[in-house]
Amino acid sequence: MPHSTAFEQPTAMDKGHTLPNGQPLKRSFEEFQSSKSALTSNNNGRRKKSTVSLCPPILVDVVPLCDLYSVINIVIFPSSNYSTINGTSNQNGLHRVNGSNGINGTDHRASNSEAFSPLAAALTAISLGPANWSPSSLTVFTAILPLQDGYIYRSDFLQLRLQDCPIPIVKIYENVKPLEKYKAWTLPLTTLRTEEALASAIEQGYVAGVIQWASLEATLSVVDMYDHLKRLVTELRCRLHNAPWLTSKPIPRKRVALIRGRPNLTAGGPIYRTARALGLELVIVDEPGHWLQPDTEENKMYREAFLATDMTEDEGVVDRIVKSLRSYPLPIHGVFTLSDNFFVTVARVAELLGLPCNPSSAFEISVDKYRSRLLQEMPGRIRRVKTMKDCKEYLESPERWQGTLIVKPTKGWSSECVSKVTRVGDLWPAISKAIARHGTDAVIEPFYDGPEIDANFILQDGEILFSEIADEPPFEADSPEASPDSTFSPEALTMPSALPTIEQEIAKSTLRDLLLKAGFHTGVFHVEARIVCSSAVYKDVDGSGVVDLIPKHKAGPARLQVSDSCYKMTPADRLSDTNGDIENPECKLLEINARPPGYRVTVPARHTYGVDYFAAHMLACIGDTDRLRLAACPFAFQDYPEHMALPAAQYHSRIVYIPAPAAGIVRWPVTGVPPCEELKQRRPDLANYIVLGVDYCVPGDKIELQTDGARTYVAHLLVVSRESRRKAIEIGNEVAREYRIIVEGGQQAKQP
Repeated sequence: MPHSTAFEQPTAMDKGHTLPNGQPLKRSFEEFQSSKSALTSNNNGRRKKSTVSLCPPILVDVVPLCDLYSVINIVIFPSSNYSTINGTSNQNGLHRVNGSNGINGTDHRASNSEAFSPLAAALTAISLGPANWSPSSLTVFTAILPLQDGYIYRSDFLQLRLQDCPIPIVKIYENVKPLEKYKAWTLPLTTLRTEEALASAIEQGYVAGVIQWASLEATLSVVDMYDHLKRLVTELRCRLHNAPWLTSKPIPRKRVALIRGRPNLTAGGPIYRTARALGLELVIVDEPGHWLQPDTEENKMYREAFLATDMTEDEGVVDRIVKSLRSYPLPIHGVFTLSDNFFVTVARVAELLGLPCNPSSAFEISVDKYRSRLLQEMPGRIRRVKTMKDCKEYLESPERWQGTLIVKPTKGWSSECVSKVTRVGDLWPAISKAIARHGTDAVIEPFYDGPEIDANFILQDGEILFSEIADEPPFEADSPEASPDSTFSPEALTMPSALPTIEQEIAKSTLRDLLLKAGFHTGVFHVEARIVCSSAVYKDVDGSGVVDLIPKHKAGPARLQVSDSCYKMTPADRLSDTNGDIENPECKLLEINARPPGYRVTVPARHTYGVDYFAAHMLACIGDTDRLRLAACPFAFQDYPEHMALPAAQYHSRIVYIPAPAAGIVRWPVTGVPPCEELKQRRPDLANYIVLGVDYCVPGDKIELQTDGARTYVAHLLVVSRESRRKAIEIGNEVAREYRIIVEGGQQAKQP
């Protein structure tokens, strides 16, 4: 095989826009191939055996990406020598024919006289060999080389950072294992411009990962090819330049216990896979009969062991969990839970075992809606109530909030049994509903009007390592016509926030201070709040149905008109629509969840920002502060003007929640096709914007309109747009309208 030639863009450009063989730079590789065939043919039209490659079969472009990485772009050209590259002969046999994306390829008759080239052999060993190449297109790879020695912090790092890359990817190979030591290439990177050196670097592990991009047409000009390579480098720089793959210190192997395994693989899969990528052994503690208890080969993929334990929520549950963990023959280095009703329990378990954890007293505050609101609110404005007498005393108190009220259970989650009260006569029914949910007291607190946000934090010793804010559009209960039965169940969530930067900073600093005041210092926190007296307001500006935040001065008339029935109330009965004496933007806490957001938000946030909250949560619970910092590194698209000016996000994203259309028995519109997939097949124009689609129900499931006092959902989808936030909302609205599921035999949901 002729020796592979390497050349770089500056070399070609410096030679007056020509290739090393003297051909004009603008010509396509297909044209070069034709020229080459003509030059190497004899008078009978048969090819002579050439000893010089007029069109190099391989281009190698070495690029210093940043302080952390260099990359090597490799382009394999289509050529008459392709038979030598892919190990088959185009004279004595036929080329290998690929199936879709290199799958189900067919081997036709090959020549045993031809041998793999060193690079082809090295790529074949990592499942990226000629079986996945196109003989008539440009095959493009990028090799990733960290520049320093270190220890692998997670094995799926490239998968995480390259998810939803707009440049199509065929396959990613990560040549590393979690926790193992990586040795960097110590010679000048220019020594890797030969095929033999590249092959050796891959085989010896100096190349930490290889990306195979979608093939390029052979008709592409050299200039366009270099533009494509530039785009690859820019995209990789945005995704990798501030995100270390390695730690400088050895990483000891540790074991973490998840208290309360997740109810199914859909909810638990992201957690189990993340633990494996981090090199963490996962032990599940849960009730006998949990689906992860059987010691099957599949379950062993997700956890090391299952400790069957009585999880009854009584005074003995802490001791029973501690006993189970102490009975395990191997050391446990951390415990965590994602179940809200076990936060305090697990914190006490960690304290008894001497494991890293925030104080249990902080969790006791966060799960008590009354105590958590006292972190910020004046005591007279909120009240813990359980009887009609308590209700009357609150109404008669001169310190009580004079405006609209919120009533919720003292203990609760997912907006369950939360009521907005606009009339005095509705207060006691709302209290009764809240008390009935868990048998605990209810909380009366002020309702603050303003955009609601979800704020997520990764903290280390009180320092914000990463934070982001998402916007929740108005709820059913935000309407002036809302009744106590109207819910605060979300309909959508939009990332990143459209609030003014100064208001986002107010929210972050206020909520971080409240977390510290409660006693938290390290971990992942999902906090809900409202921005009072915001300079932004939700409005459908042009009547198109796209309701979004816009500056108030552009909003015109008030977005919500108070209903006539509200005006008919007597002054003594109607609660005023007021934010009190607040005049400037303030952030008002609604609740603290000392955990990552649910998987419905954690996974979309990982796609949007490149930050894995589940990884950060587990690393915090074992006290791995070095890797916690690495897990908190977002994308860096804001540093490059050719991308949208988004703070650490790769696109605008909209999570769309699909509520149950009725109570009854579920059927799918198309037998055997889940509704999210059916939607994408029926509307391929929408499918291009849908990154994730998760159906919650299968045929035969029985569902109700509400579950635990909150709206029942049947699916969620993540819709994204690199064009604009408005586009993401428009597509999200269309997806919600087009989603189809059949629910038979029960009450229909109210139409908005």
